[in-house]
Amino acid sequence: MATKKAKRSVHRAQLPHRPKKIAPFRKLIQFPQAKGKIVEDAEFSTAPGYHNISINFQDKTCLNFSIETGFSLETDYSEWKTGNQSVLRVWRPITSKK
Repeated sequence: MATKKAKRSVHRAQLPHRPKKIAPFRKLIQFPQAKGKIVEDAEFSTAPGYHNISINFQDKTCLNFSIETGFSLETDYSEWKTGNQSVLRVWRPITSKK
């Protein structure tokens, strides 16, 4: 009986990470530590002189965004299943008190 040799899968050499193309006036920062994690909840908190967005993950880690004063936060929740944004919910804007 003939035996078959298992073939190793051949992968192309990995290309260096290239940032996504964005408009020249925008700055895009990615947070690879959060990739693939399951979100437990997300919170926005504000107090005089302190504004924070926390994304809490099920593995008990957290990604925090501390925001300087003088901002307006507009939030929406959307899905992209069709490739186009479909807004499911919009919250009232939150502005900082100067």
